[in-house]
Amino acid sequence: MHGASKTYLAVCFAIFISACGGGTAAPMQPPPANFDLQAGMAKMVANGLSSNVALSGTVTVNGVSTAFTGSGTFTRPPAISATFNGTAALSQTTTVAGSVTAAGQTKSYSTSVTDYYASSDGAFLGEVSASEYDVAQAPILFPTTVVGGSSGTLGTLSRYTDSTMSVSLGTVQVSYFVMAPVDPGSPIGIEVTTKIFDTQNTLIETDVTDYTMTTSNVVSLSGATAQNQSGTLKVTAQ
Repeated sequence: MHGASKTYLAVCFAIFISACGGGTAAPMQPPPANFDLQAGMAKMVANGLSSNVALSGTVTVNGVSTAFTGSGTFTRPPAISATFNGTAALSQTTTVAGSVTAAGQTKSYSTSVTDYYASSDGAFLGEVSASEYDVAQAPILFPTTVVGGSSGTLGTLSRYTDSTMSVSLGTVQVSYFVMAPVDPGSPIGIEVTTKIFDTQNTLIETDVTDYTMTTSNVVSLSGATAQNQSGTLKVTAQ
C-alpha cells in the first residue's frame, strides 16, 4: 500500500447554484453519490492496474539536492494466489520502472513492492520489498460507503527486516481521504497516505498514492509521491 511509492492533496471544489428570479425556484441539487471504496480496491486487486507515467523529483548526490525528470511505466498485474505470514493470501506486485535524467546523466530506474490481501475478504495483510517485511497489526479493510470529504485511519503495520519478524524497524500508519466528484456521476478522487516511522516513532518517509474511482467501482491511477531525507519522487499518470 505504500511500497513503490505509493499522491496527496488538498480538496478544493465549487458548487454552482443558479440564481433565480421572477419567482422561479432554484434547480434541485442531486444528493452526493455514495461510493463503495472496498469494492473498488478489491476490483483493482483482481484486475490489476497499469499506466505510462512521468517521473520527477530530487535526489541528494554528494550532499547536494539535484532535480531529475524522466518517464516510465507503473504496472500492477492481477493478484495471484500466495501465502503471507503463514496465511493463504493474494499477492500483487507493483513496479515503477523507467529512466531518469539528472545533472546531464541518464540512468535506468526501477522499484517494486508486493502487497498481500486475504483470500477470503480482500483485507490488506502486509507488504514485502527487498529490504522490508511489513505486517498489518489487524487486517485492513477500506470502508464500503464513502462520499466527498470522507477520511480516516485504516490501520497500522509493524515493520521488520524479514519474515522472521525478529528485528523491528518501526511502524507504518495508513489513512485515506476522498475528494468529491466534480459533478454527479463523475469519478471521485482517493488519496491513500502511508507514514513510515522508525523504532523511535520518528517520521522518516511519507508516501501518497492518488486514484480515481467511478460509480462502477473502477479504479485508475492519478499519481503518487514519496518523500524522505534522500529526496522526493513524483509519479504522474499520463
